[in-house]
Amino acid sequence: DERKAAPKLEDYFIDLGLPTEQVAAAVQIGDVVTRQRELVRIGDLVNGKSLDNRMGLYVMIEAMRAIQGKGHELDLYPVATVQEEVGIRGALVATRQVEPDLGIALDVTLANDVPGVGKHDWITALGAGTAIKLMDGTGIASPKIVAHLRKVAAERNIPVQMEILPKGGTDMAGLQRGGRGAAVGCISIPTRYVHSVIESCHVTDIQASVDLLAGFIETAHTADFSLV
Repeated sequence: DERKAAPKLEDYFIDLGLPTEQVAAAVQIGDVVTRQRELVRIGDLVNGKSLDNRMGLYVMIEAMRAIQGKGHELDLYPVATVQEEVGIRGALVATRQVEPDLGIALDVTLANDVPGVGKHDWITALGAGTAIKLMDGTGIASPKIVAHLRKVAAERNIPVQMEILPKGGTDMAGLQRGGRGAAVGCISIPTRYVHSVIESCHVTDIQASVDLLAGFIETAHTADFSLV
């Protein structure tokens, strides 16, 4: 029965391997604790901790590099947000400051393509391309942005898969609700073992995410994303 029950916060402890008085001298209440794990390459995957959402930052940075010198017709605000997991707080603050007309969230999504999971529960599969979000537990992507992302992918031969995430959410909800009401979408990087120290992403999907974001930025001025 214990194996079936979700662990409670009070069930966890951190063992520093030191006497109590040394711990008390070295550790303050409120000190930050993080997991220790190096990023490694395993086959076609990159594997490590906190790819959710370091991978989103990587895709954003590489897309900015990809469009350098090419020009675009947008006022562009790349933003690295905080506290998405505890209430999309950074995205709400940033959106209120910028008041964007449209926004693209970048996040990982589940790739449950592992033994014991039925294909209907995969959400996405590693190596099948970046994911264009249709909806998740906190928001619905603008159909016009979804259509343009699909158009860019088709024209540039970028592998994509469509994503519906039944539970959970992303900064897309903050972009949608934080300002004057923006058209929103989300590019998702398929990831296995989310919220563990061995999160895994496929290099093909990572590059496809970079290419799709760069392509969207370069061509967004050609589309109508109005909400009416």
